[in-house]
Amino acid sequence: MKKIIIATAIILALSPYQLPAANNIVKLVVSLVTGAAAAGSVANATEAKAIYQQKDAIVEKLKSQGIDPTDGAIYSAYLHLDKNASAIYWERWIGWPDIFIEAEIQGQGSFILPRIEMSYQGQQMLENLIAKNVAPGTLIVIHVLDDYHLQNEIWNSVLQTKINCNISSTITADQMLQVSAGANGSLQLLGHNATIIEPVPLATAEFRVPDSSDGRWLAKANFYDNNNNSIGELQFAQIWSVPSRVAIDPPIAHRNYVFWVGMAIVLGLVFLKSLFSKPAKT
Repeated sequence: MKKIIIATAIILALSPYQLPAANNIVKLVVSLVTGAAAAGSVANATEAKAIYQQKDAIVEKLKSQGIDPTDGAIYSAYLHLDKNASAIYWERWIGWPDIFIEAEIQGQGSFILPRIEMSYQGQQMLENLIAKNVAPGTLIVIHVLDDYHLQNEIWNSVLQTKINCNISSTITADQMLQVSAGANGSLQLLGHNATIIEPVPLATAEFRVPDSSDGRWLAKANFYDNNNNSIGELQFAQIWSVPSRVAIDPPIAHRNYVFWVGMAIVLGLVFLKSLFSKPAKT
């Protein structure tokens, strides 16, 4: 894969399965936005606004579903490519690519979105995701990949075991699935007896998380061919993060546990004192 850094966040990616013509090159120009402007620019802006406004209610929703919200965050991922662009159309000699997305997060590991678009022909991919919060300055690398080996059984297993969470009565989010890198770029799904064998990279975008006063940010990567024609868009955004006090305060169950342990100790001491105390002289 040939890579040329054009600016601080521009990456050129050429798949080994693409034709070698110059017009099959895909460039990604990444821009970063923070705060309300970020929320208003994401593909699911209405949902992003609703999620952000719920704040503490989401914390309780996650707790009720057995998910520890400490240091948690909700992300939005979006992909749309022009199927008629030569760099996409010719990615395979025969048929259309099976597209999925991997996110490498510095200090946390690598994850895949629990979704694949078989025979991708330009349809929009849009997902809400639950993961850990990332600090400003953290490096994130997003890979758009083609599962070239048609591993339907593996993906069926992945999709059947994915954890879907209710954020509100109408909004859901999926937990990202952690993977580890294997030989020749293969991805081993942690906790699953499954490996995605040698996916083919279509494009890669990297950026560092910007500092945001309200925890909302958007990394937007526009796809261009070598004639600077727009051929698609990739977004990765943090649209909600758990209020900082939740990360500091212990969960309710833990507080209750500490309380009852303390009560047991006190009662035990009272019992021992009464047991060993000498009877008063008459």
